[in-house]
Amino acid sequence: MRVRKLEKEDARDAVRLLILAFSRELNGIFGDTELARGLFFKFFSTHTEECLVAESERIVGFASYSFRQRLPVSDFLRKELGFVKGVKASLLIRYLCPKPKKGKAVINFIAVSPLRRNSGVGSLLLEKIIESVREGGGKEIECYVSVDNDEGIGLLTKFGFEIAKMLDNRFAEKNFGAKQWYLMRLQL
Repeated sequence: MRVRKLEKEDARDAVRLLILAFSRELNGIFGDTELARGLFFKFFSTHTEECLVAESERIVGFASYSFRQRLPVSDFLRKELGFVKGVKASLLIRYLCPKPKKGKAVINFIAVSPLRRNSGVGSLLLEKIIESVREGGGKEIECYVSVDNDEGIGLLTKFGFEIAKMLDNRFAEKNFGAKQWYLMRLQL
């Protein structure tokens, strides 16, 4: 298995994994997972910066992080959905994937095929993210994860991430289907 940069030809398979892993959250943001699928396919067909795929004959993992680049998702969503719906969707996405501060990185997501979970795919993607941020001079990586995502919490903890704080609010519950989220942090 190898981890490499996302290429535009990978977008369909990568977005399939994203939808499988985060259908609840994406349905909360867009109200329709098929709309989310189409938007993300169009977006990741042209915006591949700081995106990775894991492949073993086919793509089995997809990850995105923000460190040097910030994916222009807000501008894209306003253009595709119109001003009001686009601003709402981009604000919801930025709630869970905030803009990183200088010297820090934010993991936007790690999505692994349900058939390949617990086989090291997530670990390979996370190792590559940590390596890239460390090589780029980053000092810290943050990630939001739902408190009921045991696999995600386990993966992050395995690599030394610690819970920095817990968010507990109705906004997250209404829009993402989960009231409580951890902000997990790794000091490099």
